[in-house]
Amino acid sequence: MIRDNKLYSGFVNHDYILTFSIADEAKRARLVELCAGPWQGDQVVPNTWEISNDLSPDQMERAILDLMGDDDHAAYYYRSDAKRLFRVMLG
Repeated sequence: MIRDNKLYSGFVNHDYILTFSIADEAKRARLVELCAGPWQGDQVVPNTWEISNDLSPDQMERAILDLMGDDDHAAYYYRSDAKRLFRVMLG
């Protein structure tokens, strides 16, 4: 069977999964810059990233909130040491 390279599956190899909707173009670009750069992310789709960084969930939340406006939304998921998956909704 020929596999089209548009579909990718596998294990999540990062600390966080972040999805967001940010209207302000400059703030959205800054968040993408963080995801692609220091947060060592892999883009899943345009507004969803798998990322790894040294931030605690609280620090991660503050970093994202600093880039959000009143009508923006974001959610991130992270796995705890107990192997539970937590979702944090922002906005």
